[in-house]
Amino acid sequence: MAVKNKEETKLPKVRTSKKAVSITGADFVTEEEYLKHERLATTKSEYHAGKIVAMAGAQLIHNRIVSNLIRVLGNCAIEHDCEVFPSDLLVHLPECKKYFYPDISVVCGEVEIAEADKSGLDVLLNPQIVIEVSSKSTAGYDLGEKMECYLKLKSLEQYIVISSEQKLVIIYTKDKKNVVTLKTHKEDEKVTIGKCKIEMKEIYNKVGFEQ
Repeated sequence: MAVKNKEETKLPKVRTSKKAVSITGADFVTEEEYLKHERLATTKSEYHAGKIVAMAGAQLIHNRIVSNLIRVLGNCAIEHDCEVFPSDLLVHLPECKKYFYPDISVVCGEVEIAEADKSGLDVLLNPQIVIEVSSKSTAGYDLGEKMECYLKLKSLEQYIVISSEQKLVIIYTKDKKNVVTLKTHKEDEKVTIGKCKIEMKEIYNKVGFEQ
């Protein structure tokens, strides 16, 4: 999918490693087998086109950024008939045959949930906004394969990657004609997420960076 860059700002150099490792020796796992595994598991895993992939833990800075965003977005979302969900809600990307746990997902209007199996494991089908907080080890994946998969989701309007290494917010916005534009925000700029305008200092509240 082609992306139009609104600015000349260069994207950060990133690594291409994923934030998870395979936890099953099987050559191929069906979606049904994954969902059964996930229902019984004590830790979260994602599904990557036939592989069950363990989720890595997150550092304090990552969690602070997510917490800040949920608080600020949640207050704004109430005014626009939107809901903000944390990373415990699974999202299905059928075109990529994947299931992800985004750091934050936002739905405005009706929430579409697929009951994944008889156990009642909920899977979100229609996020309009997905936010991932990235690190050095995940940025390449978040800005590459994962971004491409999310933008194939019909409901998605914005895919946002927020750096935990510096003040940097990267926003992919998809219009009704599936044209994607890219905008980056640095330092103390104001960021538009859906219908909410958020100060960079609110996103990075109590977050310090090593020099």
